[in-house]
Amino acid sequence: MECKILILDLDGVLITTPPWKQDEMDSDNYSRFNSKCVQNLNQLLQQYPFEIWLSSTRRTVKTLEEFNTIFAHRNIVQTIQGFVPEYPNCKSRKEEIEQFIKENNIENFLILDDDKSLHSLNSNFKNHLVLTELTLGFNKEKLGESLEILND
Repeated sequence: MECKILILDLDGVLITTPPWKQDEMDSDNYSRFNSKCVQNLNQLLQQYPFEIWLSSTRRTVKTLEEFNTIFAHRNIVQTIQGFVPEYPNCKSRKEEIEQFIKENNIENFLILDDDKSLHSLNSNFKNHLVLTELTLGFNKEKLGESLEILND
């Protein structure tokens, strides 16, 4: 089975704290992940071989090693391969993701994100997008959407 790229956001996907509340901290002093969203992510990762690339703005304040420790602490079954680069010419997450996909000639990918700017992705990319809701995250419905995209 061919390896796929998972472009993963954290806030609104695994972290579902409403914007008006301060994040709850886990025992490692990093934001608590929604355990149901983590279970759904693990279910997805167990069915498909992914390389995870973090697109979250949080990628700018921790190292890859730190994030992999955070993921391991939360029992996420897959490590993060890398970060979607911060491109100086990109003004939005949408532009960063498009440039990353084009620059690396990525054909098999899934985007998990809650960023509404992704509604305007190029249609070839938008067909690979699962847009979550900030306080619901990667719930069973979004897992189902992901599996539909991957099974097409």
